[in-house]
Amino acid sequence: MSTYDIAIVGGGPAGLATAMFAGLRGLGAVVYEAEAFGGQLIHLYPTKPVSNFPTQPALPSRELALRLADQAEQFGAELREGRAVEDVTPYEGGFKIRGSLRRDDAKTLVLALGLGRFTPRRLGIDDEDRFVGKGLAYRLPPLEDIRAKRAIVIGGGDTALDTALSLSEVAEVTVVRRRDEFRAFAHTQDRFAEAGIEVVSNGEVVGLRGEEHLESVVVARPDESTVELPADLALVSIGQVPDLSGFARWGLGLSGAKIEVDSAMETNVPGVYAVGDFATYPGKVG
Repeated sequence: MSTYDIAIVGGGPAGLATAMFAGLRGLGAVVYEAEAFGGQLIHLYPTKPVSNFPTQPALPSRELALRLADQAEQFGAELREGRAVEDVTPYEGGFKIRGSLRRDDAKTLVLALGLGRFTPRRLGIDDEDRFVGKGLAYRLPPLEDIRAKRAIVIGGGDTALDTALSLSEVAEVTVVRRRDEFRAFAHTQDRFAEAGIEVVSNGEVVGLRGEEHLESVVVARPDESTVELPADLALVSIGQVPDLSGFARWGLGLSGAKIEVDSAMETNVPGVYAVGDFATYPGKVG
């Protein structure tokens, strides 16, 4: 068992940046990440070229995630990849943290959960479970593992367009969106338009068809007609659903699906802070 000044739960950009700044101030930090370091960079679009990170030219998300982790380590942080936090118990002067392999103590706890406590929003249609892993996915697999020739991306936000752009490198892609316009940054929409990817607007996926593997996607139109689109891969990108079950007993102040913090990023529980996408405060944009 070790004792740290700061224990950070979540190894995305916010958590790794917190670890780096802890090192700058001479504080001992440990970062727990249940999966791979990088957060959304790895889980949602690992091959996407990131061009909006300050001082960096466009580089693949996976590479940026590795650089962030390396930088945190250079400032003395201990990184524990693939090590989920199973329980946290407060005591006088800090917190006892029980992980999947060991126990530690920390004076301060920082929650940098990002989308780690979210699960992909499902379509909610018949046969959805049957096709998961058999042509239906909620996150983009590594491009080198994709054998599909005809892919459908369901959604109209930034992640959907980024997914479609990445998939277009290895397959013929069609995007199905429920509205007649996208909800994405202008820069992303410009890149998407230049790629010439086919779009089905005002469409809702209502069915999945196939025998042992996905073969087609059924889309309903506003005039109550349907169209069946051939596909051997369908990527669902229609948002995330929060999972707050692990924090219910903590008594954390919540605003919707996010943790409320003050101007110092501290929650209503003394010694517990929250940063990144999972934290909210008055006036926060996004």
